[in-house]
Amino acid sequence: LTKGRCGAVQSSLQKQRGPSGSRRKVSHTQVKGKGQLKLSIEVQGRILVLHIMEAKGLIGKEYRTCDSYVKMSIVPDADWKCRQKTKTVPDSKNPVFHEHFLFLVQEEHEQKRLLVTVWNRERNSRQSELIGCMSFGVKSLLTLHKEISGWYYLLGEDLGRTKHLKVATRR
Repeated sequence: LTKGRCGAVQSSLQKQRGPSGSRRKVSHTQVKGKGQLKLSIEVQGRILVLHIMEAKGLIGKEYRTCDSYVKMSIVPDADWKCRQKTKTVPDSKNPVFHEHFLFLVQEEHEQKRLLVTVWNRERNSRQSELIGCMSFGVKSLLTLHKEISGWYYLLGEDLGRTKHLKVATRR
């Protein structure tokens, strides 16, 4: 297990709301083709235990396989103290990570979001491209009495910074 250090940053994230103040709906075109990530989040007191399991359907530039990794942080985080990441899994559209991460939640983090981003490392450079992301409200994770677990769609950056979308299970 790896443990992150989270510094205090005073800021709040604005919720994305529609014109009437209602929650914004996510259309199928906003999630199509980015891939999916399987994860679980367990709460142990004031510690979030994040298990990054695997991803599927990841496609890099020019439809190549990806050298992918996952980064997690509590945002906003101006001094980057809260960021953690998995190892890079080379040459796979369906990488398996199985890594655990701990986030100690302080009171000032409750109005923030746990951001999970999936990246593709460019082969011949140190650059990485964002494949997709999702986020979870820290306060709702602490007060939720159900386990967050399963497959989630990778959303575009703007949408993923404000929400997550679980993949529907077939019956």
